[in-house]
Amino acid sequence: MSQSAFSERLSAWATADVLDVGTQAYESARTSLIDTLASMYLGASMPQPRAVVAALVAAGDTGPAVPVGGGAGRTLTGAALVNGARAHALDFDDYELSGSSHASGPIFSALFSLSSARGLSIHQVCEAWLVGYETIVQMGRALGYGHYDKGWHSTLTLGPIGVAAAAGRALSLNQAQLANAMALASSSSAGSLRQTGSHAKAIHEGLAAQAGLQAALMAQGGATANTAIWDIASGFVPLYGTDSSPGFDAAIADAELGLGTERYPVVRKLWPSCAYTQRPIAGAEAIAAQLQDEDRIAAVRYRMARPFHQVARFDVPGNDAEARFSVPYCLAAGLLGGHVTPDDFEPAAFSDPVRQALAAKVEMELYELPPGHSGDIGLTSPECLTVTLSSGRVLEREERAVPGGADLPMTKTQLLQKVSDCGLSVDEAEALLCADPAEALTRCALFTTTTPVTGNHAA
Repeated sequence: MSQSAFSERLSAWATADVLDVGTQAYESARTSLIDTLASMYLGASMPQPRAVVAALVAAGDTGPAVPVGGGAGRTLTGAALVNGARAHALDFDDYELSGSSHASGPIFSALFSLSSARGLSIHQVCEAWLVGYETIVQMGRALGYGHYDKGWHSTLTLGPIGVAAAAGRALSLNQAQLANAMALASSSSAGSLRQTGSHAKAIHEGLAAQAGLQAALMAQGGATANTAIWDIASGFVPLYGTDSSPGFDAAIADAELGLGTERYPVVRKLWPSCAYTQRPIAGAEAIAAQLQDEDRIAAVRYRMARPFHQVARFDVPGNDAEARFSVPYCLAAGLLGGHVTPDDFEPAAFSDPVRQALAAKVEMELYELPPGHSGDIGLTSPECLTVTLSSGRVLEREERAVPGGADLPMTKTQLLQKVSDCGLSVDEAEALLCADPAEALTRCALFTTTTPVTGNHAA
């Protein structure tokens, strides 16, 4: 069976004895490792991962891999599933703009499971993450923004394949095995963005981690797949792409493999909510800093791109998941509180009548992205917040750069603040930032910290 140029070139790069990557790549990997750990710990007690654990208990899933945040040992794929649901439960994990997916959550979910059971080093974990991230970036280039805009949740369409590549590197698969692992994982690509606002969206991330790791293990065991699946008739691009999708072989032809984190920098969140609410929150916090105690808000208007609002589409939220995908609520939380924290997505906060009343006041002004737009959140898709006070005074704030993105990257101080907000030790995070790459990840205190998990099936 023939192998596509995409499959051949990417698998050759991913299985090289020495991985060819950019100078800042490992620093980016370690930052994302800590950022994802924090998201997993904070999400451990949420209902989505608790439901996943309950299902695994009912299925009799036990094994040597302990999920991040604690609990009973699971199989490798079971722990990966739990890790992924925990990472995305609060929508606090990072994302990338090439494929519009949450990349680190699924990849690290599988790698943390392998680390728990098999003692991977920090270097091995970071290196494998770089392979997975690069794979997702190149898939995003091949499909284009149209894939996401059609309604696919790319975390669960691209994610399994990126996880398979990452796990393949961690498992020391050869080139043919890794190519087969990616093709096997493509059979698990699924997931609709219409699951936004429900528990399913967070579970998507766990399913991506589970499927990708399972594919890598099957390839290690000798399973094969059609490694030409990417561009052929009825293959991946015809099924998941659009008429404007460049295709995999076209994308890989001019790809600079190893530079994914430089060409498409990781976007790390400062607030535990949808990517499309990050700029609204930044604008709301900035305007809140200008308000005086006697000021009363009479009207709020927010201008943003229509495709972005189709994802963050909720108005007055009825649950925490809707609150994380509600631009009006996130604006209300930022304007009234001045600083949005994880507590703002607790029932007491999003059910507060004052916040709900302000959210209901928000008028959304939606505009269309120009033809051929990449769909990126950033300088070419500006957003504007206008707040009118009862005195007649008008405050306006335009947001272009995305907090935590390429133009406003997360600083070390912000990373450590996020670690603290998630209830973890800043000292342990700093220790992991500078730990010897050869050290086993399981020896790092931040990795082995357990988070109290409530519920009947928490253990």
